[in-house]
Amino acid sequence: MTAMEDLKEKRNGLNSRVKELGEERKKLIEEMKALKTIITENKELRNKANEEVKSLKEKRIASFDEIKKVKQEVDGILEILKHVRDSVGGSYNMLKEELSELDWDYQTGVHSIKKEKEMVKQIEIIEEEIVKSEIVHDKKSGLIRLERKLKELYTEANVYHGLLMNRAKESEKHHDTLMKSIREIDALEQRVDQIDNDMAEAMEQADKFHKELKESERYTSVAPEQNMEEVKKKAEEILANFKAGKKVTMEELSLLQQLGLY
Repeated sequence: MTAMEDLKEKRNGLNSRVKELGEERKKLIEEMKALKTIITENKELRNKANEEVKSLKEKRIASFDEIKKVKQEVDGILEILKHVRDSVGGSYNMLKEELSELDWDYQTGVHSIKKEKEMVKQIEIIEEEIVKSEIVHDKKSGLIRLERKLKELYTEANVYHGLLMNRAKESEKHHDTLMKSIREIDALEQRVDQIDNDMAEAMEQADKFHKELKESERYTSVAPEQNMEEVKKKAEEILANFKAGKKVTMEELSLLQQLGLY
């Protein structure tokens, strides 16, 4: 293989390498575009999930605040019942029946004044007991209602908590996908930077071989039957003599002109 053939092969090899690197770079850029789309989509989904998490947290807190409020009401009723129940002499129905019988006896019976006073006093006591019994009945009804409400609130809070945990996992999943894509883009950008450097070096080297090849072709075209190095050396001597003011022949001057040195 001649020197010119070697230069041409090296130049062409480098040009092919530049083309291959360019194709690889193009593919990497497309991969980065696809990853950026994934990042945008997962960022939007993550942010949406985070907003839902925030909303569910607020609802769960509101449920627990309501639970606290209802529990205070329950405690208040229990405290009232503890004191009222102790003083009630019997059930509401029994007291009503006893009052009815006593009142009928008082209205229809014949009694002494002392007995009637005792009966009136007894009627007043039973009526007070009935009022207390009504209070107990109302408070017990309220207690049942509040306990039912507490159960509903706890169920509601648990539902919010379950949804919250689900959305939090979704947010984490989208965030992990987003961060993974960012890391992949960073790696691809590093590879693209390396390709850019490799392409620049290859193009510079190919240009160097191309110039050497063109120079060799110029010398060969001037004196194809002579050794290129000899022609080049002879041209440099003629040029040096010419610059030094020494006499050069027309043939030598013509050689310099053909080589682009004059």
